[in-house]
Amino acid sequence: MLTILLSLAGATEAAAATQVRFLHALPGGPTADLTVKGGSGAEATLSGVAFGKVSDPKPGPSGAVTVALTAGGKEVASAKQTLADGASYTIVAGKGSGSKPQFKVYRAGKPVPGKASVRAVNSAPELGRVSMSLSGQDWGTVSYGQDTGYKPADPGTYDLSVMKPGTESALATQKGVTAGAGTAATAYVVGSAGEPTRFVVVADGVAAPSGGPATGLGGLSGSEGAPWLAALLAALAAGAAGGMLYTRAPRGRARG
Repeated sequence: MLTILLSLAGATEAAAATQVRFLHALPGGPTADLTVKGGSGAEATLSGVAFGKVSDPKPGPSGAVTVALTAGGKEVASAKQTLADGASYTIVAGKGSGSKPQFKVYRAGKPVPGKASVRAVNSAPELGRVSMSLSGQDWGTVSYGQDTGYKPADPGTYDLSVMKPGTESALATQKGVTAGAGTAATAYVVGSAGEPTRFVVVADGVAAPSGGPATGLGGLSGSEGAPWLAALLAALAAGAAGGMLYTRAPRGRARG
């Protein structure tokens, strides 16, 4: 029992670190690596991510950081960012206004116990302004780089769609996305430049249940920094292991 408690204490301390994740949304771009470097020399490298794929999260530096994108051993873009300690971020590399890629950074929100929280991000530059829908319900209209903000939803299975405003013909649809109680997720729309438009859906966090678990797993309050740990501890508390709360778009294995 003492060993388990010490292990969980160490894991909790690790979970308090800033977490970073890399989404490759640069259509036509080669497989790339993303490095996040802090002023103290700490860094996180997210390697081998192809277009339309997302890396696993890693602990990274906080405060003033430099984000660098490399491909084929050469740096193709870099930028300064500020990351909060203990927060979780998805860093999206996409098309910039010029020839170089640009970075968009999205901080994960805190899940709401008993509800699913889902937001959508337009990461497909050629689509322009688009409307998002969640199983036919209006999810908001956003331009490139914008997000809808998190929307509450009852636990269940949903179909995601993106379309031009004022039309009913979907540019892309992803069916059967399962949203569990007390979870948060973001659906990124990627594509264009010859790449098909599609969703990449990633889990942002898991909230701790106030009582017994409802649908899916709960997690720990403030678990946005490490949803995997929140899910694990919630499963231990409930006495049962849970499954994945969100269906994520297929991706290749991210090395590093």
